[in-house]
Amino acid sequence: LAPTPSMLPASTIRSLGQKEYEKRKHAALEVEALVRELREAGQYEKINSVVKQLATELAQSAQANVRKGALQALSGTAIGLRGGDVGPMLPQLLPPVLSAFSDPDARVRYSACEAMYNMAKVARASCVVHVNAIFDGLFKLSADTDVQVQNGMQLLDRLMKDVVTESDAFDMDAFMPLLGERIYVSNPFSRQFLVGWISTLESVPDLDMLSHLPVFFDGLFHMLADANKEIRQQTFSVLSDLLREIRDAEDVSYAPIVNVLVSHCLSHDRFTRLTAITWLHPLISHAEAQMLPFCAQVLDAVLASLSHPEEEIREAASRADVTLRDLIHQSHDAQFEMPTVLHALASHLSSQYVPTLLAALQWTHMLLRKAPAAVMEQAPQLWPPLFRCLCNQSEEVVRLDLEALARMVPDASRLRPFCGHLLTLLREERSILERRGALIVRQLCELLEPSNVFVTLAQGLTEEDDLDFASQMIQSLNLILLTSPEALELRVRLKRSVADPGGADLLRTLYPAWCHNPASLLSMCLVAQAYEHAACLISQFASMEITLPFLLQIDKLVQLLESPIFTHVRLHLLEPEHHPHLLKTLGGILMLLPQSPAFHTLQARLASVPELGVFRLALEAREWSSRSSPQGLDRGTQGLDRVLLDTGTAAGSKAGAAGPSAPGAPGAGFVNPPALDFVILLSTYREVQRAHEARLLRQAQRGAGAGG
Repeated sequence: LAPTPSMLPASTIRSLGQKEYEKRKHAALEVEALVRELREAGQYEKINSVVKQLATELAQSAQANVRKGALQALSGTAIGLRGGDVGPMLPQLLPPVLSAFSDPDARVRYSACEAMYNMAKVARASCVVHVNAIFDGLFKLSADTDVQVQNGMQLLDRLMKDVVTESDAFDMDAFMPLLGERIYVSNPFSRQFLVGWISTLESVPDLDMLSHLPVFFDGLFHMLADANKEIRQQTFSVLSDLLREIRDAEDVSYAPIVNVLVSHCLSHDRFTRLTAITWLHPLISHAEAQMLPFCAQVLDAVLASLSHPEEEIREAASRADVTLRDLIHQSHDAQFEMPTVLHALASHLSSQYVPTLLAALQWTHMLLRKAPAAVMEQAPQLWPPLFRCLCNQSEEVVRLDLEALARMVPDASRLRPFCGHLLTLLREERSILERRGALIVRQLCELLEPSNVFVTLAQGLTEEDDLDFASQMIQSLNLILLTSPEALELRVRLKRSVADPGGADLLRTLYPAWCHNPASLLSMCLVAQAYEHAACLISQFASMEITLPFLLQIDKLVQLLESPIFTHVRLHLLEPEHHPHLLKTLGGILMLLPQSPAFHTLQARLASVPELGVFRLALEAREWSSRSSPQGLDRGTQGLDRVLLDTGTAAGSKAGAAGPSAPGAPGAGFVNPPALDFVILLSTYREVQRAHEARLLRQAQRGAGAGG
């Protein structure tokens, strides 16, 4: 064929615009033959003219058939050039083909795929220079709705992947930003296309995908939530390959990896969250010290997943939690930032989920053992959430929480503010006091020195403004003091308070706080064998309002009198002549009680007092009375009941009875040690009770005002 001034014969141009595919194909073969002849003749300028005519006049025609013919002719041109000659022509050949990828006509787009396939097959390695432009075109076609176009795109896609993997000239640094710009696409076909390219590039040993991981790593995790199961599986497979590569690599930048994993550990999609949390365990095991700068972020993500409804997620989080905790435990303090770790812990110590709370408390224990000084510096940050943990329903949480709190009270200087926080919590959350108050105090006594705990709490309650809370708290503390094994040492000291300065000091310290609850104060005096003062207190009860709660406490005291705790008190009843005030105290309790089982129990106990001892007491009382007054003989013969109620009357009505008994009086051998001044103690009791009476009066007035 002799070329025309337009380089293409008119008949060829007409045939390229025909509707029939075979006619266009025949015309394209004519163009291929023409280009081959021109190439063999070395007339490359004329070839440029042919390409220019096809690219400008025909490829941009308004008629779809002409555009299809132009694409077929451009494909034929590439075939006619062959081998090394096609590479230099690609800048002219590719633009019209790539532009046709966006053609409104699906048949034109398919023809573009076919033309591009033929060009790439001929050019092979020469296409690598233009891979970014071709990749962009393929990405657009990946979302095409036409089935035939999709098939053509997939054939071209596979060919381009082969070309890239075979080439040494592929510019990874220039290509990856292009992929990263498209990684968050939502179209499922486009996602499959991108995952396929990542998988292909990752399989090439000479290509360093890890250095470009931040570009596409987050996007892959977003794809795990795709509705298409096949996409999820493909993405998971790629991520698994990447994880293996990370574990085999020596130099990895973990910061972007951790940031992505942590964010997706909180994903609402189950599969995404499971994959992210599963990555953490092998990553921590492999990276070890390199993960320490990010331990706070990882800890935050792990603790949040420990209470997930899905068992697989909980198990994966548990593995990561144990691995990270071991890593921190074995590390040096300088390798991680303690404040950030404690901040993460503090946020999860307020969790409503028990597994998360238990893990956070275990972390707190580990850090307290590892670096107590560093943790104590952050105590103000940790105490509020730790105290809130005491509200939890789980006893295991409360136990671990109290152990952690106790570890944070290494000396008396910190015990007072600690107890202040505890009292504030119990005051504001009365339900905790009722349900857990005893458990909390007992645990503290087990972990700390019981006397320090009781003394500090008592000092705080002495200054308490909420008198109702103080009374309720003392009732709880008193029951612990009387019954719990943890308070055994305190009971032993109190029993010796009338003879031992140490026990007397304990009684004197606890006394002002116990004044808030008369029944509790009475029971403590009985334990301390301060029977004379107990009898004095009984006489004071006559002036107070006897309420049902008070009677219930007295009823409880009678039950306790029958328990092993008060064995020494019951044994003292064998010697009434030595303990006359004990008889008066128990008789007074009997008079306070209504006719109830407790009344009959105590009455039976008093009836078992040896008559001989009572007779001796009566004789001693009569003898003492006769020496004290000429009329004493008459008073001393008024019977056993009079003896039980009158012995020590002066002690109940006069301040002098708060001190030692008069010489020669019944029980005069049992005197109060100098450390205890019961006159002052009784004055304290009266002052506290006046405050309670004023409170009750105000409440009554408010109630009357509201009723009016």
